[in-house]
Amino acid sequence: MKTRPKGVLLIAIIVFIAALLALIVGITIFVPGTPLDMIWTLKNSFPTGFKSSSTGIIFGYFIVILGLILISAVWGLLKGMKWAWWVVLIVFLINGIGDVISVIFGGGINGISGIIIISAFIIYLTRPNIKKYFEKNIV
Repeated sequence: MKTRPKGVLLIAIIVFIAALLALIVGITIFVPGTPLDMIWTLKNSFPTGFKSSSTGIIFGYFIVILGLILISAVWGLLKGMKWAWWVVLIVFLINGIGDVISVIFGGGINGISGIIIISAFIIYLTRPNIKKYFEKNIV
């Protein structure tokens, strides 16, 4: 049995929290009128009526699927699965690209801090000793 690096556990916890948030947001689109609807009033950058629009429904499906993929990736990270390493790395890269675009269009400190955090995660996950943890477990 190989020893899991401590940073992998930290990343798995962060990805788990992100997955739960994605699932909660997705569920609020499909099950309106719950106490979870307050999420949409905290920081809502979507236009009025977004949740009930076809775009909102598509977004809801996407975010629920992403949440489920991330939940499975958490399990894979903890087990040292190579596919989970790839999934998380790709999600982090896409997130980082979004942060760069945000900064370009005036995203300010949120975008910059996102770039720094995501860069740290990507650098950590691509270190040789961390990659080695994920080498043998393909399935």
